[in-house]
Amino acid sequence: MDRERNSKITVIKGCGIIKNMTTKHIFFTVAIGFFIASCQNPVSHFATVNGSFTDAKGFKLTLQEMDTHAIRSVDSIVPGADGTFKFLPAVREPGFWLLKAATGKIMVLLLNEGDLVELSGSVSNFPDNVVMNGPKEAMLLNDFFRQTRRNEHQVDSLEMILAEHQDSADYYRLTQKFDTVFRHIWENQRKVEIAFIDNNPGSIASLIVLNYAFGTSSVLDPQEDSVYYRKLDLTLFRKFPENKHVKYHHQRVLQMH
Repeated sequence: MDRERNSKITVIKGCGIIKNMTTKHIFFTVAIGFFIASCQNPVSHFATVNGSFTDAKGFKLTLQEMDTHAIRSVDSIVPGADGTFKFLPAVREPGFWLLKAATGKIMVLLLNEGDLVELSGSVSNFPDNVVMNGPKEAMLLNDFFRQTRRNEHQVDSLEMILAEHQDSADYYRLTQKFDTVFRHIWENQRKVEIAFIDNNPGSIASLIVLNYAFGTSSVLDPQEDSVYYRKLDLTLFRKFPENKHVKYHHQRVLQMH
């Protein structure tokens, strides 16, 4: 009877806590529990950026991380004959990354922990000929930059025409005409940025849209457009209080008059 009594295990109902177990048994049970949980819910502190470019053989690609005050190169790859490549950056919070081509041109990426971003197309005229497939927020930011590049290409074309006619008799007339076109493009870019922020106030992607320099200056001014700066601070600081980009933006807003 004593042996039977001693071998009995009492279970507290509703909790699953087991009495009369030794410390070693408890430690072993907990360790097994954590192991099983980790297998069921694997945690990845990396993101994946891979793809294939048709004419990328010998074409160096560099992945860089955008910090709040600097840009840091993380890895570089020269795709093989098949044009495939793969980056596995360590990512623990949403942030901005750059895929830089050998020409110096860049493609801005939004990466979060566990993201998979796939790129395809051609390095010819990079990044305009690159197609992205990935998470919703990464795709939204990519769409913004595609629209922005179209506006920038229009500005570049107008500037080239002016440069070609700088010694001609109709140069002054062209500058007046093109000034109107420039303002139209600028207003279009402004509408694109405001719409993006209004539609995605809880996305960190909105921070880079808010601060994007179209030409030599940001489209949305911290003073004249402070409502958008404060709007993002209100939503993002509540959602991502420890994110470095959000914290930096929060400090900027606190310093605004």
